Amino acid sequence: MEIITMPCGPVMANSYVVRREGSPTCAVIDPADAGLILDRLRAEGLTCTHILLTHGHFDHVWGAADLKEKTGARVYIHQADAPMAAGQASYFSAMSCGLKPCDADVFVREGDRIEAAGLTFRVLETPGHTKGGVCYAVDEERIVFTGDTLFCESVGRTDLGGNIRELMDSLFQKLYALDGYTVYPGHEESTTIEHEKQFNPMNAYRDHPWFS
Repeated sequence: MEIITMPCGPVMANSYVVRREGSPTCAVIDPADAGLILDRLRAEGLTCTHILLTHGHFDHVWGAADLKEKTGARVYIHQADAPMAAGQASYFSAMSCGLKPCDADVFVREGDRIEAAGLTFRVLETPGHTKGGVCYAVDEERIVFTGDTLFCESVGRTDLGGNIRELMDSLFQKLYALDGYTVYPGHEESTTIEHEKQFNPMNAYRDHPWFS
């Protein structure tokens, strides 16, 4: 499996170009800058067929519309976050800075399996940072793309339409069940589930009755 990590866009969100080695096609996760990603695709000789969005915040969908237009790739997102990407939500309007709206082609939900670039991406519904936040697990490779649900020793903020109880449930019940997985987050460096179980500061709340 090949993963090209591209921190880009207005707040340096991680965009990922993902494929099985040797595949001429790829999936792009959270395209934050279409121009940079298209340049990289041309350099690598790759065709993007799938655009997988972890959530609808502006910094993760910044390049989605242009990438879809230039490649014909289909856009996947949870239905609850689709209005943000399509420019129909107040957060998008306040923070977009002229961002081009992007309509979804496919609404994803828990347990969906997306075949792309020689790989299978399994959808995990992980609300909390946003109502429609999802993660994409490649189980064969023991890898998960977490968007802004989980970072290295941190989690996503919940003051922009999120919910802390939902976020903790997503962390403790969904992501912490992925023993042995490497985490590719929406910002900063990669990590592992084992590392987060040991060092993430949110672990202090794991047994708190408020989150049960």
